[in-house]
Amino acid sequence: MDKKESFNRICQNKVFLLETLSVEAEIILQHVQQAEIITSRDYMNLSDVPQREKRVINLLDKLMGKGEETCRRFIELLRQDSILEIFPELKDHAVISSPAMTSPVQEVCQYNIAQIPRGTCVIINNVHFATLKERMGSDVDQKHLTKVFRWLGFEVVAHRNKTAAEMKNLLKDVGKTVDGDCFVCCILSHGIKEGVCGTDGAVISVDEIREPFNGNNCQRLVGKPKMFFIQACRGKRNQDRVLVQVDSSEDGESEMEVDGDDFDITIPADTDFLIARSTTDGHLSYRRPEEGSWFIQSLCRNLEQHCPLGTDIQTVLLCVNNEVSSQGFKCKQMPVHEVAMRKKLVLLPP
Repeated sequence: MDKKESFNRICQNKVFLLETLSVEAEIILQHVQQAEIITSRDYMNLSDVPQREKRVINLLDKLMGKGEETCRRFIELLRQDSILEIFPELKDHAVISSPAMTSPVQEVCQYNIAQIPRGTCVIINNVHFATLKERMGSDVDQKHLTKVFRWLGFEVVAHRNKTAAEMKNLLKDVGKTVDGDCFVCCILSHGIKEGVCGTDGAVISVDEIREPFNGNNCQRLVGKPKMFFIQACRGKRNQDRVLVQVDSSEDGESEMEVDGDDFDITIPADTDFLIARSTTDGHLSYRRPEEGSWFIQSLCRNLEQHCPLGTDIQTVLLCVNNEVSSQGFKCKQMPVHEVAMRKKLVLLPP
């Protein structure tokens, strides 16, 4: 038997457990504490978390952090009739099935990420524009993205202040030579509904961003995960500063800059793409000049917190959605991600 079998079950089924257990988060916490799988202090700390989804995420992370034996006891708890009555979705699910019942197909439902470096992470950071407003705080985003993806084992290549034509040519050149088990592209710029702005104000569409990496143009990445994280502002219109409540222990308000409407994205016909956007269509995205954008900073924090635990990327992005949507007082933001992947993507630091 796999020495980490129960740990791996929780890790591989984390999205399912999150969606299932969040319906009655307080009840599952009570059962876990009653079974002495977590301490009373753990229970109190978890109960203090206001959002149900975050409460369950923290519980699962806590269990996985305690090791295989704790994970095994949690799986045994989920098999009890009293739990199955509350969460009937658990019945016959792989997460609680006996080892003999586990389908071998489930063992291959994860991308193979083994190379070192894992792959390339390209960052395009447009700060200074010919006619549009300077994107203050974007350098903070670039710094944190560079740190996190290097820590995850990627070769990070950063480019600054590119025109639309330069962005197109740069991405085409990368698509011709890129290799590895995974590819990441982070674009930080102004944007309009049709796409992302270069420093000259011209626009590059999302299709033009991802096209160099599809199955027709980049054979080296066929069957491998390709992730795009896009933080884009609207442009000089609607770039007025907005006063919002800061989520901190200090009272008062802090100046924020507005990252404008996001833009239409169509998941490509070929597979293994993930596109994460800073906000929903038609809504604003926010950036602190001193601290960076809500979306990118939350992404970096959650990658650092969850990747060492074996959390898959889609679950990490759910955490980002929950965190960002909880920020702000006078204004709100909700990130979205669209996925055309065939397997789970887990990025463990090497």
